[in-house]
Amino acid sequence: MKNFIINNKKGIIIIVILLILCIIFKILLSSKHSNSSNILISSYVSNLERNDVDLDNSICDLDNVLKYNNIPYFKLNNNTYQEINKEILTNFLLRTCYQDGFIDYEVSLNDDILSLALNISYDTDDDLAYLEYKTYNINIKTNEKVSNEEILKKYNISKLAIEEIVLDKIEEYYNYEKKMNYLNNESFNDYLEILEFSPITLDNMNLYIDKNNDLYLYKDYTLSEGMSIDEDFPYITIKFKLT
Repeated sequence: MKNFIINNKKGIIIIVILLILCIIFKILLSSKHSNSSNILISSYVSNLERNDVDLDNSICDLDNVLKYNNIPYFKLNNNTYQEINKEILTNFLLRTCYQDGFIDYEVSLNDDILSLALNISYDTDDDLAYLEYKTYNINIKTNEKVSNEEILKKYNISKLAIEEIVLDKIEEYYNYEKKMNYLNNESFNDYLEILEFSPITLDNMNLYIDKNNDLYLYKDYTLSEGMSIDEDFPYITIKFKLT
């Protein structure tokens, strides 16, 4: 083996150099793609600005709200985008102006699908914090919304498979709470009722495609008292990885 290395030293060095160059090229290409993708995304959606909306400040301190919230806003004059803007703005007014809420979002672009996930938190009448999630997927070539059915077909995943992934994760929470004696004798089905966990349907799926082209499901539910105060269980999530 030693003689082989000595005799082929020059060839091995060349191979190593080529491998290093390939890695560097891949990194640069990935970085270039990421930058171009970010530029393209910004031409579609950016943070809501004061001059985007015409609101009476006596109703809401808009300048202060915009200071502490990241609210997505589509700049394109197209029915699809304007419809989404109207829906987001309605939530924004309700949650941030009247319920001391907070809005943030994430956005990505993959395979001509612009994917937007809206995260809304607000206080309820009983002073409990509540989280709400809404996702939008748009084909930037047709400027039309992409249905959940189309996305499931694209990723070759069924509603049943998604239910299994989500319920398996929720069952981890259930077993942990049982272990910590946070529960009495509740069955898993009882536990789902405690969480106010609604069944997953095609209509209520909040699907999001991240920058790595991986598919996620946002699913809101009410954490039980034990889980909401426990800091030792790191797997609580509302964003379930599906692929």
